[in-house]
Amino acid sequence: MTASSLPDPDEFAAYLEGLDSALISNARADAYQAATNQAIEVIHQAAKVRQAAVEAGFSAVAAEEMARDYWEVASGLGEGA
Repeated sequence: MTASSLPDPDEFAAYLEGLDSALISNARADAYQAATNQAIEVIHQAAKVRQAAVEAGFSAVAAEEMARDYWEVASGLGEGA
């Protein structure tokens, strides 16, 4: 390989910087989408807990507490988090 066949160092650095930015942006978008999907699933499951509690004869207040407790545990936001 000769010196003339090597890329310009500044251009190559800019290329790598752009590539790094694109990779970081894609990873960030993927992580955001995964977190959003997980949050939606936890909310749906908490709603199912609430509905099951109401159907089992618990008061609406107790059912809401059960759903909130489920949400806190499933989302990792409970005590000690």
